[in-house]
Amino acid sequence: MTKERILITGGAGFIGSQLGYYLSQRGYDIILVDNMSYGNLDNLNINGKTFGTFIEEDIRNKSFINLTENIDYIFHFAGIAPLPDCQENPYTTIDNNVAGTANVLECARINGIKKIIFSSTSAIYENHINFPTSESDKVTPDLLYATSKQQCELLCNSFQNVYGLPIVTLRFFNVYGPHQDFLRKHPPLTGYLIKTFLEGKIPTLFGDGEQQRDYVYVDDVIRMCELAMIKPEANGEIFNVCSGKTYSVNEIFTNVAKHFNINVQPNYEIPSKFWDTYSHLFKGIYKMNKNRLKKEVLKYCLGDPIKSKKILNWETQVSLEDGMERCVKFAKEL
Repeated sequence: MTKERILITGGAGFIGSQLGYYLSQRGYDIILVDNMSYGNLDNLNINGKTFGTFIEEDIRNKSFINLTENIDYIFHFAGIAPLPDCQENPYTTIDNNVAGTANVLECARINGIKKIIFSSTSAIYENHINFPTSESDKVTPDLLYATSKQQCELLCNSFQNVYGLPIVTLRFFNVYGPHQDFLRKHPPLTGYLIKTFLEGKIPTLFGDGEQQRDYVYVDDVIRMCELAMIKPEANGEIFNVCSGKTYSVNEIFTNVAKHFNINVQPNYEIPSKFWDTYSHLFKGIYKMNKNRLKKEVLKYCLGDPIKSKKILNWETQVSLEDGMERCVKFAKEL
């Protein structure tokens, strides 16, 4: 029996590589595509094993269509994600995230792909005031990253309605786990804390640390991805990939510090200084609104996982305590 072939864009990234490794262990033929602007070749060696076929290619290129020949499923994870990178490069963000998605969808349509699983984001709920957020809620993002993902979701809806292309949209909340890039310029919170402790420094938290968000461990995310691929009832749906629980920044800090056997208090700084390394965004006549930045830094985030459980029988299994312990263990070994 011929193996089903799965192509993962952003395959050298954190979630894409973890998914590729998992699916290769399940017997699928995996093709990992990444232009390496944010990918890392170290992600393609997990537990001392390489997996799949890696191809360095940009999803915006016309030649990408050749890579989608004889492919059964596409997981589309490629794109620019760090918020400040998106704000300082509007054209590149839209070109990568939106135009790139349009090319992936068109190539999938032409080559008769069975299904596309698209990675959206909880950031699309960034201006919500009622929680938990549901997939049926009206979304009104305004920062460039979330806005680009909303545009991608509209494209997915277009290809589903006009061509009948089966697409599942997954709105990832705050995903964490081993192999997350804690060395990048602007890493996520858990990666930043680990990086800072490894350097023997004291982390700086912006605000009072009491802002709360919904975190989900990467192994749970991968299970969700597989269910979205294999279950026909997922077709055409949008799902929150969330725990339905919130944890404060201070709780995350305390948890990570405990696994480093460190007993210190963090430094606290005002939210408006969060993007000080991107000072050019706050210059000129039309500068970034610091109140909007403060709102982003202090935002509350809680997703509703009921639809995911009802349709796909999925819910998170890894606790924050266990997940953070695994992250710290991996980082120390690395």
